[in-house]
Amino acid sequence: MRILLIALALCAPAFAEEAVPFNASQLPGPYWFRVYSTAPYLEIWSAEISVKDFDKDEAKIVAAVEKNGGALTAPLSAFIASRTEHSQQIVFSVPGKKTKAVIKALRKVGEMADPSITPQGSRIPLAEVRAKIDTLMKEKTQHAAELAKVPAAAAAEEEILEHLLLVEEVGKRPDVDVRLNLLVKQK
Repeated sequence: MRILLIALALCAPAFAEEAVPFNASQLPGPYWFRVYSTAPYLEIWSAEISVKDFDKDEAKIVAAVEKNGGALTAPLSAFIASRTEHSQQIVFSVPGKKTKAVIKALRKVGEMADPSITPQGSRIPLAEVRAKIDTLMKEKTQHAAELAKVPAAAAAEEEILEHLLLVEEVGKRPDVDVRLNLLVKQK
């Protein structure tokens, strides 16, 4: 029911003579259509490392990342490589709290500038998500008879609830991984 009211509230400015800019904070209760990032990585770090001996140092790079809790995102043979130019793109998943330690360990293997960092999402506000879940669960129970009469609204509410439960689960992760895109080149 709340979904239908929100939808009507969103459409109302279109019928007015002067359109009023939409402001979610003016709606009663939480803003239900807020998008929460469920990206597996909070950031993507991209860097290039120059090594003396590609064949020997590539194994040292993988070992340094794994020693600090990181892991390859695919088998090493699956990444793009040029054996004639002695270079390879490698992608790692690294626990967010370990990224600085990984960079420090990599600099012991070869020369590397600071990585460029691209944000991919933001932390999920768990209290806000939990409040929405609680509200939907309460209304679903209290208004079961009314919802049974409007199956589309019931289905929409169920989908929103499922999505919020997924968002909550993702938000509970203790540490969000960083994706490290690393180009390894021989000097």
